[in-house]
Amino acid sequence: MKRYWSGVLVLGMVVCMPSMAWSASAEKASAAAGPATAPAQERVYCMSGWERFLPGEYYACRARYHLQRQHPYQAVKMLKEAAYWANKDAQHALGLAYVNGDIAGIAADRPLGIAWLALAAERKNSDFVRDYTTAVLGSSRSDVSEASKIYLKLRKTYGDSVAGDRATRRFVREVEPLDRSAAVGGNMVYIDGLTPLPQGAFSLSRKIHKEAERFFEGLQGTVTVGVLERVQAPSPALREQYKADLPEK
Repeated sequence: MKRYWSGVLVLGMVVCMPSMAWSASAEKASAAAGPATAPAQERVYCMSGWERFLPGEYYACRARYHLQRQHPYQAVKMLKEAAYWANKDAQHALGLAYVNGDIAGIAADRPLGIAWLALAAERKNSDFVRDYTTAVLGSSRSDVSEASKIYLKLRKTYGDSVAGDRATRRFVREVEPLDRSAAVGGNMVYIDGLTPLPQGAFSLSRKIHKEAERFFEGLQGTVTVGVLERVQAPSPALREQYKADLPEK
């Protein structure tokens, strides 16, 4: 007997979150150049089925959707929702947006931006650690001190120990029916928005788990950044700046 499991999921919705905070400036520049020179952009569309399995991915896509349509407040709201579901790319994008003030309509707030960058760096992504380090080294002591206080508050909701656990539990609960069907050889499943016709439960389960592995990469064994501190600079120039800023013994 073949079972059909109904749900909603769309795979292959690529969201380039690390560059999201910069894309607002790029879109403004393209618009200013006029329709004759502005590069054509594929319109972003987000299937609601993502919210069921990986809400962090879905809300990140919604942020990009609003950013592309020049809805800055909605974009930031969606980035925060994605961050709530442990999306480190979204946390990184929020950090860059607040540090640089490069999303039109969103005021720069350097301490808040540094705090978000610290959260994004929890999983030791080299790019995120670099941006966090650079932001700290380029900030005043008062900004770093304020950022540390904000970070400790944000960590209670958005840190991996809380948000990562929240997102993992959500995924495990929602994917369980599909996995049960996949465990029985020959079962077919249908998921609205993904397959026009039923397909093998086992192969579909593997695809969804592969996407989840990418999303949760680095979550296990996470070492948190901790209270914000000045860290070793990633380049000789920043290292010299770091040394010069140390108090004399």
